[in-house]
Amino acid sequence: MPRSFNPFRDRRPGGPSHPRPRAAHGPTGRYDAAADGPLEFPSLALGTPFTFDSGMAARLVRRDVNPKEAFTVRDAAGVFFRAGLKELGAHGGTAVPYERLALSPEPVVEITLACAVLARQRMIFVAQKATELGVARIVPLLTEHSVPKSGLEHEKAHAWPGQIVRAAKQCRRSSLPELLAPTTLDAFLASAPAAEAELCLCLDNVGGRTPAPAADPRRILLLVGPEGGFSDAERSKLEGRTLPWPLGGRVLRAETAVLVGLAAVHLSWGDFRAAAPRG
Repeated sequence: MPRSFNPFRDRRPGGPSHPRPRAAHGPTGRYDAAADGPLEFPSLALGTPFTFDSGMAARLVRRDVNPKEAFTVRDAAGVFFRAGLKELGAHGGTAVPYERLALSPEPVVEITLACAVLARQRMIFVAQKATELGVARIVPLLTEHSVPKSGLEHEKAHAWPGQIVRAAKQCRRSSLPELLAPTTLDAFLASAPAAEAELCLCLDNVGGRTPAPAADPRRILLLVGPEGGFSDAERSKLEGRTLPWPLGGRVLRAETAVLVGLAAVHLSWGDFRAAAPRG
């Protein structure tokens, strides 16, 4: 039986000649990939080389970082730096911090994006932009009006993990979001990411005004339906579990709704809010 949850659930988180290391925590299946937190080294100083172990080397390989390229790393105090990779091998490597970042590239809220699988390979776009906008987790949903499970190969679902890596590298993000395997709406609503969310929003042009949560949420779930929206039966399942969030009177393409919804979350509770803490 699916586990029910309250939309306002009150929970708080707390050199090239060397053999190349294997990527750590890579895809666990064909269409999914595990999360990986920010890269960290105990002490960093501008212009001072540091030597890292095989564990970080494998994590850099997963991020597709090569010698002479840059990556983002933080020190034990939570200060983020850009570092140039000098050497990389199976047993570790060397890098040099060259820039201290004024703002953290990591999001201040944990966002789960659950988006119906869109046709015409638009999930590639969704994976890219959701990563750039700081989501912690991407959940492709199989709904009545979405691409069916049999169509995932045509939609190049196997390419989604790689798109996440490239987007994280481009936006200077240090962490990698989790990509869950495509799942049904019922299965997702019974999952931990749904049950543990403090605020659950469903982008919808049907319904009334969404009330503000009593306290600033730290774990937010954003659901985006397929073109044509969720079916009546799916809306019934979402009722009482999520809050409808109408964003204006215009009907948006699903991939546009993803961008608008994530930006609105950050403006309301996350990185784009003027009073948002940094670091």
